[in-house]
Amino acid sequence: MDRLVLSFFGEFQARLESGPSLVIPAKKAQALLAYLACSPMETHSRDKLATLFWGDSEQRRARHSLRQTLFMLRSTLDPVLASVLRRDAGGISLDRSRVLVDALEFERLAHEGTPETLERASILYQGDFLAGIAAGDQAFEDWLRDQRDRLNELAFDVHGRLLAHQWKAGLIAEAIRSTQKLLIIDPLEEEAYRIMMRLLMIQGRREAAVQAYEKCARMLRQEFGTEPQGETKALLAEITSPRFVRKPRVALMIDEDTPTTAVERPAARSRAAGVRSPARGPRRTPAGASARTADTD
Repeated sequence: MDRLVLSFFGEFQARLESGPSLVIPAKKAQALLAYLACSPMETHSRDKLATLFWGDSEQRRARHSLRQTLFMLRSTLDPVLASVLRRDAGGISLDRSRVLVDALEFERLAHEGTPETLERASILYQGDFLAGIAAGDQAFEDWLRDQRDRLNELAFDVHGRLLAHQWKAGLIAEAIRSTQKLLIIDPLEEEAYRIMMRLLMIQGRREAAVQAYEKCARMLRQEFGTEPQGETKALLAEITSPRFVRKPRVALMIDEDTPTTAVERPAARSRAAGVRSPARGPRRTPAGASARTADTD
């Protein structure tokens, strides 16, 4: 039996599991479908949905807007997946046995936490949850912001744990890709730049390591008007020291006493709203991993 595949990371996408794409052009309809798919409650009253998305309108008008949006969704879904969007006396729901959602699968894989499932989860995360959608009353916007922040933090954790596994296994190219993904999620995470610099030096790419430092310094100056931490500057000095040969011997070190499943959350903030604090708490990236470059005698 064909199922509805919903992708909410990055741009909204809907398709059948067999392949054909479905066009749902209205942002309100996309947002409503996402809410029905991801909310912990499976069934929602019409009044609740009308208030959630059209709370700034009077109730009769809000209910009319909800009926129009539901009609649009049914017109798209019913011809290919009859009754996947259900309406009854209890309210509105999706038949979740016939729906696959990337955000829900991402969470399942992340919580499973093996290197294999972390790799699959990292592939699923393609950007902020419902990027480009801002459709609803303040209550929906609050729900959307919370979802984005929570999944964003979980994605950082997933890539950090995957990086720790790759580091420990000596998979340097893969670890660099994971570090790049961390810096896409949080381009101001200074510890991730330090790890990137170390990984690039393992590959003998001194110039690229220096460029990573320069990007870190530039981002910090632009965002906070600050310079990199002393630890980052010391690492740059070590990398540019004339004592280094082009490709130094490198000893990888993993703190065996530190669980590789923990990545510290920063101080509370809303990335979705673009709010950052220079006083936020640091993360460990990846947890339990560090690198030491050894001079060649």
